Amino acid sequence: MKHKITTSLSHLRKHHVRVRNYRPGAPPGSLEALPIAGSEAMPIPLACISLLRYGKSGVVEEQRGLTARDCQVPAANATDITWLHLQGLPAPEQLQALSAVFGLHPLALEDVFHRETRSKIEAYEAQQFVVLNYLHQDQTDKFNTGLVSIFLGKNYLISINDGPGDLFEPVRRRIRNMGKPCEHGTDYLLYALADVIVDSGFSLLEALGDQLEALEDEILDNPGHEARNKIHCIKRELVQMRRVWWPQREVIAALMRDDGHFLSDITRLYMRDCYDHCVIVIDFVETYREMASNLLDTYLSAVSQRMNDVMKALTIIATIFLPLMFLTGLYGMNFDTESPWNLPELHWRFGYFYVLSVMAAVVIGMLIYFRRKRWL
Repeated sequence: MKHKITTSLSHLRKHHVRVRNYRPGAPPGSLEALPIAGSEAMPIPLACISLLRYGKSGVVEEQRGLTARDCQVPAANATDITWLHLQGLPAPEQLQALSAVFGLHPLALEDVFHRETRSKIEAYEAQQFVVLNYLHQDQTDKFNTGLVSIFLGKNYLISINDGPGDLFEPVRRRIRNMGKPCEHGTDYLLYALADVIVDSGFSLLEALGDQLEALEDEILDNPGHEARNKIHCIKRELVQMRRVWWPQREVIAALMRDDGHFLSDITRLYMRDCYDHCVIVIDFVETYREMASNLLDTYLSAVSQRMNDVMKALTIIATIFLPLMFLTGLYGMNFDTESPWNLPELHWRFGYFYVLSVMAAVVIGMLIYFRRKRWL
C-alpha cells in the first residue's frame, strides 16, 4: 500500500503539479525554493518575453530577450495598453525586475514562483492578481496542468504562462487587426485571456467524448483488460479536469461580482458569457464521469456474462459425459465373468457397438433436450 501511494504521488508530481518546494523558514514573499530531484519534474524554463502595446495610435509588438533587463518595460502613454507576456516560468531576478517596474506585490510573486496550483483571485491596492489553470496534452496524450498568472493594472497587464505552446496567439491576432480588445481597457484583455483558457477545455472534452464512444464499442465486442485500463485512465483525467475547472468557475464568478474598481460594466457582461462556458465545461465533465462509470459497470457485466457463458459450456460438457462415465464405470466393474448373472453383455458378439450406440443416443438426446430448453 505504501508503495502504491508513493508511486501515485511521484506520478502526480511528474505529470501534473510540478511545484517548487517551499524552503522551510523562508519569510513571506520569498523567492527561494528547494531543488526538486529529477529534471523531468522541473517547470518549463522561461522561453520568450513578448511585449504588445496598443491604443489609438496603433499596435506595437516586440519580442524581447530572456534577461532581467528585458523584463523592464519603458513607461507608456496614459491611453495606451501594455501587455507583457512571459512564456515559461521566470527566474527570481526576472520577477524582481517586473516588480521594480510595475510594483507587483511580493506575495503574488511568491505564488508565481512556487506555482500556486489552485485558481484564485486576489485584489491588491493598485492591481489585481488572477491565477487560472488549464489542461494540455503532452506527446503521450497525457493531461498536464498549465498555469497562467495575470497581473491586472490600470493600463497594463502581465501574463505568465508556464505551459508549452502559445495559448494566446488568437488574442494577439485580434489586437493586430485592431479588433475588439483595442476598443476597451485591460479589463477586456483579461476577459479575452480567460475566455481562451476556458474554451481550451472544449477540445479536450471532444477528444474524451470520442474515446468514450470508441470504448463503448470495444467493451461490447471484446471486453479485455486494455479496455478496463482505458476506462480508469479516462476517469482519472475527468477528475483532473473537474479539479481544474471547478475553482476556475468561482474565479470567473468573483470577477463578475467586481464592484467596478477593476472591471467595467461592459466587461462584466462579457465575463458572464465566459462564466457560462465554464459551467458548460463542468457539465460535460460531470456527464462524461457518469458515462465512464456506466462504461465500467458495462465492462464488469460483460466480463461476468462471458464467465457465465464459459461456466455454462463447461457444465453442459460435464453433464453430457456424466451418463457416459456411468456406462463405462458400470461395465468396468471386476465381477466374475464366468457367472451368467455377472455382466452377461460382456459375452455379446456386438456388445461393444451396442454400448457405443447407446452412448451416441444419450449424447444426441441430451443435445436435443438442451436445444429445446435454449441452453445451447
